[in-house]
Amino acid sequence: MAANRRRHANSVPVAGIVKWIIVALFLGIAGLSYVYFKNQQHTTGNDIKSLERQLADLIGQNDVACARISQLSSRSYLQKRLSEGFIHMVPITDDRIVRITTAPQQHIAANELRAVANQTLEK
Repeated sequence: MAANRRRHANSVPVAGIVKWIIVALFLGIAGLSYVYFKNQQHTTGNDIKSLERQLADLIGQNDVACARISQLSSRSYLQKRLSEGFIHMVPITDDRIVRITTAPQQHIAANELRAVANQTLEK
């Protein structure tokens, strides 16, 4: 019987060691995941900050362009360019003017189909 006791006295508690290795592995993976996600969050924040800065610059450029368009299309600026001879204006002739006359309104049901004719000006 002494031989049986000796064999069990030197056994290694494998179940306890495996349990603690699994706990340590889980805590290690959780810690590395936390650091990874924090770094990803920081990188995304920097990207957003950069894009917001670019958006602000583009909005500023758009405002400058709109102000320039307003200035260049103002009546006083166009009059100045006309007097300088940079802009050449030609009067509109009567053959280029289209006059639209309205026909008398007839009582037409809302869902009734009407024929439409396109007429071309022939000269």
